[in-house]
Amino acid sequence: MKILIAGAGAVGGYAAARMLEAGADVTLLVRENRKRLLEENGLTVISPVGNFSGKPKVITAGEAAGPYDLIVVAMKAYGLEQALEDLRPYAGENTALLPFLNGIRHMDLITASFPGRPLLGGVARIETTLDEQGRIVHFSPMQSFTYGRYGDMTDERYAELRTELSKIPLLREHDDIVRDLWEKYMFISVMSGLTTLFDATVGEIRDAAGMVPFERFSAEAANTIAAAGGRLGDGIRERQLQAIAGMAPGSTTSMLRDMRQGLPTESRHIQGYLLELAGRHGIDTPLLETAYHKLSIYENAKRTR
Repeated sequence: MKILIAGAGAVGGYAAARMLEAGADVTLLVRENRKRLLEENGLTVISPVGNFSGKPKVITAGEAAGPYDLIVVAMKAYGLEQALEDLRPYAGENTALLPFLNGIRHMDLITASFPGRPLLGGVARIETTLDEQGRIVHFSPMQSFTYGRYGDMTDERYAELRTELSKIPLLREHDDIVRDLWEKYMFISVMSGLTTLFDATVGEIRDAAGMVPFERFSAEAANTIAAAGGRLGDGIRERQLQAIAGMAPGSTTSMLRDMRQGLPTESRHIQGYLLELAGRHGIDTPLLETAYHKLSIYENAKRTR
């Protein structure tokens, strides 16, 4: 199976490294600057579960290649619309797509851009970042990349994809990937919303206010998702709150790290879309609104600098 990974950042690059370790035929679609770094220094992962160093095949948008059997989409959500345009030449009639992005709005965007193509759902849970040298730094042993059937496709095509993906130890099939997508969406909405609202770590928030902000934000998110027809497992709120209560004090989120570095955030795709759903279904979400206003002020200030 020929695999194209769109995005070689902290998540996409990590997935590429583990796929290459498993012997997969992987090509990375990246921007010019990232391509130059990868060609000069290779793809490097520093991880408590094992380091990786290699030189994968790399292309930039417009270069002749493909078509590919599977396209993995893994970048910040604000880069998705341009990426979907860049990917068109590399997708054949039977090319499957597997996104690993935060949120859930991207599933509709991909479906609209590639109608009729086999679409898998994907959920990545991992703490990674790029260091100043472009290396991928994996913070903790936790790594979870789940996938499952999402869009319309034949049983035969899904069986083919599952057979190939089962050869990559990093990837695990999930029997209800739609539920997994919504549950992760709820979790990151709460975590990134509160850490950026207060510009604080999980421990700093707990020390000042206990679990109350997390409980209230979680209720707003769960009520909104339920009203919008999203799928959540029984007791998921309680399990997520228990997980937050047990987090190390210094725990933070990628959105807060981006904000502190003056980078764009995924707020429009995460909190913004959730707020849109809340308004559509008449759900009262004061904490969500406040968090999104804070992030919007940040984004507007960035654009005017």
